[in-house]
Amino acid sequence: MDQRAILDHQFVVAAYVITWTVQLGYLAWLGLKWRDQKREATRLGRKPR
Repeated sequence: MDQRAILDHQFVVAAYVITWTVQLGYLAWLGLKWRDQKREATRLGRKPR
């Protein structure tokens, strides 16, 4: 494998890692927001969905 192919592969791997990190972070953020909404609905006496 030449140096250029190795570098290209490293950039592809880095792009995938960054993309998955952002997506999983967003999913965690949505989960926290959903949990907060359920707690707020319970506190106000509404039935959570």
